[in-house]
Amino acid sequence: ERQREHPFIVTEPGEVARGKKNGLDYLFHLYEQCRDFLIQVQNIAKERGEKCPTKVTNQVFRYAKKAGASYINKPKMRHYVHCYALHCLDEDGSNALRRAFKEC
Repeated sequence: ERQREHPFIVTEPGEVARGKKNGLDYLFHLYEQCRDFLIQVQNIAKERGEKCPTKVTNQVFRYAKKAGASYINKPKMRHYVHCYALHCLDEDGSNALRRAFKEC
């Protein structure tokens, strides 16, 4: 069984990735976009008097796809969520890890 290649590589904060890979700043940007789509879906649900999602669900991914952001998908976002969580909880620690792994 062939291991799937990851589309992201470890980059230092502000560093642009090379080749066909994307850096971690881009990954974190995708999560920010995902948050924005969640807020939009919540606002639509409130306007319609429907149940309001409290986290990113399939409904949010479908909305993102309809809005033209098909590059935001569940497998990708679920796979890297721990990386983003660390970045949100301890940005300095996350950046230190990024620099350390960059030197490897």
